[in-house]
Amino acid sequence: MNILLALDSIKDFENSIEIGNYFKEELESENKNNKVSILPFLDGGLGTVESLKEVIGGDFSYVNVHDPIGEASTARYIIKKNLCAMEMAQACGLRLLYKDNLNVMESSSIGLGEMIVDGLNNGCEDFFIGIGDTATNDMGMGMLYALGVRFFDKNLNSLNPVAKNMIKVDSIDTSGLDKRVLDANFEIATSLPLTLFQKNSFLDKRPIRKGASPEEILQLEKACRHFSKKVSDFLGASEIDFPYLGAGGGVAWALYIFFKAKISNSMELVLSLVDFEKEVKDKDLLIISENVDEFNGENSINLSKFAKRYNENIKIIFLQDEDYQSLRDNPYIDEVYKFKIKANLERGDYKREIKSIARNFISDNLSIKI
Repeated sequence: MNILLALDSIKDFENSIEIGNYFKEELESENKNNKVSILPFLDGGLGTVESLKEVIGGDFSYVNVHDPIGEASTARYIIKKNLCAMEMAQACGLRLLYKDNLNVMESSSIGLGEMIVDGLNNGCEDFFIGIGDTATNDMGMGMLYALGVRFFDKNLNSLNPVAKNMIKVDSIDTSGLDKRVLDANFEIATSLPLTLFQKNSFLDKRPIRKGASPEEILQLEKACRHFSKKVSDFLGASEIDFPYLGAGGGVAWALYIFFKAKISNSMELVLSLVDFEKEVKDKDLLIISENVDEFNGENSINLSKFAKRYNENIKIIFLQDEDYQSLRDNPYIDEVYKFKIKANLERGDYKREIKSIARNFISDNLSIKI
């Protein structure tokens, strides 16, 4: 049986490729005739860099950055000729902080800006940036600061680029902006169709995940609206707001309004980088998983739709974590297989749990074993 795996990370454990490898090992050990391929499942967040390396190749580059609360950290990204592929979560991710250390009002995206500067120093001209799983909510103020933009209050005091200071911004100075960034091309990949202040705003629920209290969310909304107006007025542009600009705590908006970044859906980008039609046409089975709470299963449904278009006989099974909301019914997914995994496990326990899920899946799907 020819099987294609497109598995998202499970409860933030490992990236798409590693999860796929665990399933592949079990599927091929159960039946030597099973031929298993892995398609990176990309949402822009945790694991984006590792997944993309499987697609585009290149080499890892490492850089010292500041994490979301200003502590020293090390991030890595991919360089291939004059292209670099980055993951915002490497410098600004939730996984970098313990839950008790989350402090959204003091958060900054400066680490992403430091990554971009390092990419420029390494001769990169084309930047792909995956955005997701971040602990920041500063509308890109920190990122812009790292690139040379300065912000001042009404008394011309320089402002530290953290979320709580957006409300204080009275004037902006771009004279120190790294001019190389103006000649660079940026493409953002995210699966979060979050707006700034409209329906499905990035301020609705995301800040809670980043440690914000209800009072702080109200402060953030006021600060973000103020910052958006100040920046737009400075650039001589109208205020803009549409889906995906709220990704990364508003970093997507900053990249778009300052540098005209192109915005793409993460999984659609993967399909454009690989020959998906060729990849799927000889497959008997496609196995998908995704956290439906985060993205409403949009990536899985789109992936299934394309798979059926290119191979109407392929069977598609969705792996459903019982802890998350159920995937809505659709005509493209043939079966939903439910599993449950314990929370708060040690790393080694996660690996055993995931392999156990794979074995249970095989035992319940006899056709894979024949």
